[in-house]
Amino acid sequence: MEEIELYPHNQKAYDNLCAMLRDSNRACVVQPTGTGKFVIIAKMAQDNPGKDFLLLGTNDYMYIDQMANLSDIAPGFTPKNLQFMTYATAMAKARCGDEIPRCDVIVADEFHHCGAPEWGKGVQYVVENNPDAKIVGFSATPIRYSDKGRNMADEMFVGNIASSMELEEAWLDGVLPMPKYVIALYDAPKELGELKVSIEKVREKKKYSKFVKKYEELRRSLQDADGIDRIIAKHLRKRDSKVIVFCPNQKKLQEFMLLRREWFGRVNKEIHAYKTTSADPYGSRDFQEFKEDSSSALKVLYCINQLNEAVHVKGIDAIVMVRPTKSPVIFQQQLGRALTSGGNRTPLVFDLCNNFGSLGGIAGMQERMERAYEKKSEQGEKPIYEPKDFHVIDEIKDPRELAEELREALNPSTTIDEKISFLEEIAAQNGGQL
Repeated sequence: MEEIELYPHNQKAYDNLCAMLRDSNRACVVQPTGTGKFVIIAKMAQDNPGKDFLLLGTNDYMYIDQMANLSDIAPGFTPKNLQFMTYATAMAKARCGDEIPRCDVIVADEFHHCGAPEWGKGVQYVVENNPDAKIVGFSATPIRYSDKGRNMADEMFVGNIASSMELEEAWLDGVLPMPKYVIALYDAPKELGELKVSIEKVREKKKYSKFVKKYEELRRSLQDADGIDRIIAKHLRKRDSKVIVFCPNQKKLQEFMLLRREWFGRVNKEIHAYKTTSADPYGSRDFQEFKEDSSSALKVLYCINQLNEAVHVKGIDAIVMVRPTKSPVIFQQQLGRALTSGGNRTPLVFDLCNNFGSLGGIAGMQERMERAYEKKSEQGEKPIYEPKDFHVIDEIKDPRELAEELREALNPSTTIDEKISFLEEIAAQNGGQL
């Protein structure tokens, strides 16, 4: 049996976690997707053969994939003292009052899910049936953004964070490869159509004329911009690349699969297409074939939900985001499919639905990277990379800025000063009362 050797960042997290668990029954690790959190779990099981571990996770894909990767990291080692159970299974057992395996350590992977109403009941049931067990958690983010910003590190682990690393820190330190981020737009006609409908509702002739002129400027700008096929071919040079396309729903998945030759034909005429969805019983077969495909063809896997977290496929060259999301968690999970510790490639990210813009924009991520860089420098650390090494290619900057300008003109946002003036006016009319 081969001993598991951890990367330095995971060794530090592991040592801190073990130290914290000596004084407390609860502790967690917060690290970006792709940094190898499961290897820390496996190391704990390997170093404590006399203890039973119960791993709670989101899906079977996760565990199967992680165990396959573990066999490459530590050949011959299979953690016999580690059981796996999905959060859904734990929930079902709680509802029926079924027996829960006895364990010494409960490990909650992607522990932000423990705040979900029904899954949370399953977790609580597991904990109640193992009152003396240590509880350990791993997640890329402890925050539940869609649930009033609840911090599950505070709720589940009383703030006991043994180790914490932000995505931007991982990029600067070379823990994760810094991607090349390409912004484009796959559905310009829809965007134009929505703006046109809004313009047609304008009754004031002067404003209407102004908006129509701006609309025509935007339409010409989009016509002059390169299409998705040229943008992908410009940046994706490896003919036998492996690509994952994240789709929002079944209808769009079918649409995008039909567009594969239009989108990827300039890279390689031979395209092997696969799909996996939570509702597809043959999805796992397609997923396995995609992973094993070593042909000279371009390999494209279309998926819905299945690979958002905890599943890593070796050799992914690019991901294509066509699933709009306002959730930073889902955004980072999708991004993480192209990022894996120990790689020296520059993965490609094609954002075709403006996820980057809708989640704080380019400036937001670059500002966080600047802060992380300054903090490390003040602490005497010298990161491998600098914020300027993060390359964002905005292929539709001009039309995107035109579209934002037009939207703002159609639906002007009220400034703070304007809101204050409005309230003061109302108060003046009501004897100082609002």
